[in-house]
Amino acid sequence: MPRRKKVNKKAVAKKTNGKLSTELAEAIAADAGTKMGFEEVTTDDLQMPFVRILHAMSPQLKKSDASFIEGAVQGDIFNTVTNQVWSGEKGILVLPVYYQLKYIEFVPRSQGGGFVGELAGDSQEVRNAVRDKDTNMEMLESGNELVKTAQHYVQIVHEDGSLEQAVVDMKKTQLKKSRLWNSMMYMQKDEKGKLKTMYSNVYRLSTMEDSNDKGSWYTWTIKLEGPAPSKDAYLEARGFYENVSSGALRIAAPPPERLLEGSDEIPF
Repeated sequence: MPRRKKVNKKAVAKKTNGKLSTELAEAIAADAGTKMGFEEVTTDDLQMPFVRILHAMSPQLKKSDASFIEGAVQGDIFNTVTNQVWSGEKGILVLPVYYQLKYIEFVPRSQGGGFVGELAGDSQEVRNAVRDKDTNMEMLESGNELVKTAQHYVQIVHEDGSLEQAVVDMKKTQLKKSRLWNSMMYMQKDEKGKLKTMYSNVYRLSTMEDSNDKGSWYTWTIKLEGPAPSKDAYLEARGFYENVSSGALRIAAPPPERLLEGSDEIPF
């Protein structure tokens, strides 16, 4: 058997101490960009973060739930992969990149709930869907629910200037906010009156409480913040756009147990 090389634990602790040693940093930098170790990782093996609003029934607010996030409150915004939380009042900055309207099939909650699959917008199933007068849900002939979902691909602009790819998905009562956002973006023209690219401007997404005769919930508020933070950010957003629009980047469905977590799945 090959002999193990003895590691000086004190030296390792001294060198790292929460920081990279010069030698380690140089070794990592030399291999950066090679994708070593990721050769067989495809988009099917990755989960795109979703940016969602925390509601009163979100598992992230229940201490007994494995998804619990310490300090989070309803109305806050969170990342479904990193669990990072932002104040709903302050909001987050995003650079929008691409938009898609998807038709998602779900098993109704009354029957256990769960993701079934994505349907083509021009499919016979979608065309034959009818709205239930009692629940106001769009129902398929199979008895499953059809949920129209507006997906906004974005780059989160973090406070340190770094960018993170994510999706802001809006459904049900949030669809009108999606239409509003699209309209805002479509109004952005250059000095010659030409439509700017979607990723030319940064928007602030925050939340506010809304209500109707059936109850109250938190909804998005969207504000134009200004131009893209830098040329590098603009070019990175363009690359993200090219990957999504070409189909090179496909979003895998969220794991079934996460579909309702912090989403816009309010029952009206």
